[in-house]
Amino acid sequence: MKFLLEVNRKRILPFPCLPVLCLFLLLSSIYLIKMEQGRYLQESLHVEISDGTEYRYLMEETWYDDTKVEDLIAKYDLPQENLIKEDIDIDEFLPVESVNDALLRGKKPRAQGFFEYRMNLIKKAGQAQGVKPMDRLLIGYCEGWKVLLRNFDKLFYAVALALILLLVPVMREDERFKTKDLVEATLYGKKKLFQARLINGLEIGALTYVGGVALFSLLVLFIYGSDGRDLFIQNSREFFFFPIQVTYLQYFIYKFLNGLALTFCLVFLFLFLGDRIKDVKVSFSLVLAYVSIHFLLQSLWTSPGTGKLLFLSPLSLIDIESLRARVSSPGLEGCYLLSLIIPMVYGALLWIGLWLGKRKSFSDA
Repeated sequence: MKFLLEVNRKRILPFPCLPVLCLFLLLSSIYLIKMEQGRYLQESLHVEISDGTEYRYLMEETWYDDTKVEDLIAKYDLPQENLIKEDIDIDEFLPVESVNDALLRGKKPRAQGFFEYRMNLIKKAGQAQGVKPMDRLLIGYCEGWKVLLRNFDKLFYAVALALILLLVPVMREDERFKTKDLVEATLYGKKKLFQARLINGLEIGALTYVGGVALFSLLVLFIYGSDGRDLFIQNSREFFFFPIQVTYLQYFIYKFLNGLALTFCLVFLFLFLGDRIKDVKVSFSLVLAYVSIHFLLQSLWTSPGTGKLLFLSPLSLIDIESLRARVSSPGLEGCYLLSLIIPMVYGALLWIGLWLGKRKSFSDA
């Protein structure tokens, strides 16, 4: 077994496309960062500092309660659909945007506190199930973590494409040494070869995924800084109505584990098809087509029918926020739990399929 693992690793590491795939992941990360920087000039979610001053040093961590929020509402005459960001104090820009976004969702009763109003909106959306109400909001700089979370699904698809290309040598027969024929001619050879391919596939999947995420994360945090990892994600107006109080670091860890589970699921899918189809090019094309079609459907079509169709695909769980907005689903806590369980269930089913398919060949050896 050890010999087979080493042989397969030597066949994979000198793979001619390996440097190209590393460059692809690097360019993908740079492209996502450049796209994110373009949003600063195109959308009102961010503030552009004309003199080059670092925005992170202008944002101090400040608690906002109902009284402070009411002062902001009176100061800037909220709600307004089109706030002029030049008229907002820079250290109040983010809370003003969050407050304004919340108030625009409905008419706020005069006697109702801002955070009570927020909880009522969450309950109406069916997302609050015994969640502890938020009565204060800690505002501070956390732009690096926001960029990571906004682009995590796009990064996952780039990593998935690189992974599919790297998995090809695992299933490809060595034409020069005829390793497959020699191994399968020995007692227990088929079983050992199957186990080696499975282990090599999982190794490649883990290394590719962790490497791609680490590269992108380091680039983002180097540019934007790692400040704000201990802030609650409600700090951002994008997550202001999120009923679960978790920090940016905790939410990033969830995203990482979710992507890792989906990566292993993708590896099992490739190995399952590769075991059923003798031509590796066909199995490679099928998996590549699946990932590509899924990405296009998720990016271009947002109809409810398409959302229900995507719900059957485990890859859609990498962007559970968008998926839940398209289809009727359980409470938010249940969605995030399912997004970790479903990939493991799919992986287990594919493993069972692999095992049942190999059981007969093992007994015939």
